[in-house]
Amino acid sequence: MSKKGVAIVIGLASVDKHYREMLKSSPHEAMDGYELTGEEMQAIAGIDHKELDKFAYTLNHRLKEWFVSWAI
Repeated sequence: MSKKGVAIVIGLASVDKHYREMLKSSPHEAMDGYELTGEEMQAIAGIDHKELDKFAYTLNHRLKEWFVSWAI
């Protein structure tokens, strides 16, 4: 199991809307080049994309709040 590969794919999907859309429409293409097992690819391909979008929105919102408070 490649925890690093899973972390990279999930992390990228969390912060990059274009990549998240690619992961939804062409999951195997989106994961090509990352060190993932077949089971990991299958698990990631089965992600609930509505929930991933919600998570990404929340993360983005919190990061913006943090940056604004840090920059002041």
